[in-house]
Amino acid sequence: MERPNHWLTRVADRVEKRVLRDPEKGEGATIVCASGVSPSGPIHLGNLREVMTVHLVTEELRLRGWNAVHIHSWDDFDRLRKVPAGVPPEFAEHVGRPLADIPDPGGEYESYGARHVHDFEAAAARLGLSPRYIRQSQAYRAGTYLDLIKKAIRHRQQIFDVLAQFQDAERHEASVEERRGTYYPFKVYCESCHRDTTMIEAWAEPTSFLEYRCATCGHRGAFSLDDKVEGKLVWKVDWPMRWTFETVDFEPGGEDHSSPGSSYDVGKKVIRDIFGRQAPDYVGYAFVGIAGRSKISSSAGTSATPRAALDILEPAMIRWLYIRRDPGQSFAIDFGQEVVRLYDEWDTFRNRALTGKANPAEAYVYQLCVRTSAGDVLHTKGTVPFRLLSSAADLTQSNRPQILRIVSQHLGDAPPEDLADTLEPRLTCAIHWVEDYFPDDERTKVKPAFDTASYEALGDEEKKAIGLLLERLDEPSWSLEGLTRLVYGVPKLVHGLELDAPPTQEIKDAQRRFFIALYTLLVGSDTGPRLPTLFLSLGLERVRELLGGRRS
Repeated sequence: MERPNHWLTRVADRVEKRVLRDPEKGEGATIVCASGVSPSGPIHLGNLREVMTVHLVTEELRLRGWNAVHIHSWDDFDRLRKVPAGVPPEFAEHVGRPLADIPDPGGEYESYGARHVHDFEAAAARLGLSPRYIRQSQAYRAGTYLDLIKKAIRHRQQIFDVLAQFQDAERHEASVEERRGTYYPFKVYCESCHRDTTMIEAWAEPTSFLEYRCATCGHRGAFSLDDKVEGKLVWKVDWPMRWTFETVDFEPGGEDHSSPGSSYDVGKKVIRDIFGRQAPDYVGYAFVGIAGRSKISSSAGTSATPRAALDILEPAMIRWLYIRRDPGQSFAIDFGQEVVRLYDEWDTFRNRALTGKANPAEAYVYQLCVRTSAGDVLHTKGTVPFRLLSSAADLTQSNRPQILRIVSQHLGDAPPEDLADTLEPRLTCAIHWVEDYFPDDERTKVKPAFDTASYEALGDEEKKAIGLLLERLDEPSWSLEGLTRLVYGVPKLVHGLELDAPPTQEIKDAQRRFFIALYTLLVGSDTGPRLPTLFLSLGLERVRELLGGRRS
């Protein structure tokens, strides 16, 4: 089957060609796609781009008939670099220790790193991601990489030469020869203080016995790697080592790994010169921002996590945000008013796909949004607009029965009690969005009664329009479609036109004045929720009362 021209199909084409050229793989081989994140803080939406990119490439390869696997490494054997935001300052005593060995500040999880791992894995499952997870603390300590670690230590001076090609010699006090003679690509975690501020002082090849000194606590220790692996390779050697062990065919990286002379460039030489393999196919991805920020920092304590996004966006929609853009294109997810527009855009896209109006690329993207090789991805099947649900949640203080009543009036014939399941997860997302991201000064505050003073301050044209609206405000028009037609049409009637006459600029100006008059009487403001939604939320009798329809 011919695949549409999309960044995913282009990346999959390259991976296929790489595998077919690989003398150790070829036709029928297992294709390994890898991602990795250090759980040094909340796993944010920028990190998700790496994991999602690998997941999607894996899915495309599976669609082509390949046995493709997605492995995800949790780099929880990394050191803690600094005290994370929102964590007590006394946490500084753990700087330099493995993330997997640091206690969880909240006491809920087995370690500090595990807290962020569990949070992300739960969100990933809701997004349809199901990689094979690897905890690097467990893999290292189990001796999984022992042979390759020994190989790296044996070739330490050759590794030093590779790294030196990408370093600025002027920033080092010692000469190249001095640094080369004492260099080891392996950092021991001190057996006394458990920090990686150590220096290997001796290595015995036959026994894999090493001696080290800790610069923090002064401890001197020695052990054989054959007995335990209490330490890890430095990052620029660790990455190509794991490519080798897992026979990785594809792995992306962020901008910090993609620039000339960065981790990927170094890794390509290390895997070729030391481990005798070819680097995986690679794609650099741009960061994902939130609310105008260009980059999200893992250690900044941000709440811009997949779990937070899932509180307000349907899982299939989040997939859509990542699928529709080339990985090299940065984008931001706005948790503010743009969410309403985003839902409108998703609904338009979904309707095109479901009605057969989508082009091949759009149809391809839609299928990847709502379905994976493991099953369907959760998304709302109905067509109730998010703006209706969020406006109703705002006006009813998130009262679900009242929201369902409003939606029932919009649909015309659906009993409220039958709607709850068909509106999920969108209904819950709308409620979360209103409760957590809606500013207090933007919340709708309905007037308690008809405001005589405000009504008397209106112009004659606006008063006449309100009178005509009240005359026609009856049950047949009481739906979202009927009310929309009515509120836009009344100013036309005032000007002697038919209800559905095309609007001129004069009519548009009249509509604007009419809308302001209605908002003034209903909510004491020039603006507010869309008027048809506001009407449905308040109910027919309440609208009549606030517009003066029950004056004596």
